[in-house]
Parts: sequence; structure tokens; C-alpha cells
Amino acid sequence: MTTGPLRHNTDGLRPVFLVERYLSPTAADSLPGSVTRAARLCAPSTGAGSASEVSYLLSAYLAGEDTCFCLFQAATADAVRALNDEADFALDRITAAVLLYPARPGA
Repeated sequence: MTTGPLRHNTDGLRPVFLVERYLSPTAADSLPGSVTRAARLCAPSTGAGSASEVSYLLSAYLAGEDTCFCLFQAATADAVRALNDEADFALDRITAAVLLYPARPGA
């Protein structure tokens, strides 16, 4: 089955950043709480500040690799780093990312 060409997010919104974290098996136990804390800081109800300028998109945990990837949308990588610092959520790397989606049928 062919899904067609991929397209990236061209909606004109803020850039997307991938945060990479290496976690020990014991640190992985606190992962749900850490992700929740970061996501709550991104919620509009938290008020003004650097964290409110960042949107949390999603996370993926690779247990066999002891690695967690989180996607955020923000104007800069520095804003993403500030949010993660505020959430006390250690990270190893931040890099710009492009989201790819399958083409819609008939597109």
C-alpha cells in the first residue's frame, strides 16, 4: 500500500525542536511525572513567561535504548531549554526538527 509523498509542516507556526534525554532505568520511573510537569508549564493558564511561549507536542520513550524523545514547538531552542530547566527535566540535546506527515488522499 502506497501512502504517497510526505509533506512537512508548512503551517507557518513556530519551529519544532526535538529534545533527547538518556535515562537510567531508575530515572525512567519518574518519566511520566516529568513529562506532565513540562506539559503543564506549557499550558496557557500558567501566564506569561518563557514557558508559556513553548508548546508541548508529544514524547516517545524507548525503553530498550534508555532514551526519551520529546517534541516542543517554540520560537527558539533557548526557550525550549528554559522550559525544561524550569520543569527540572534534564536533557542531553536539543535539535531543530521537521514534522513529516503522509500526504492526504487526493492531495
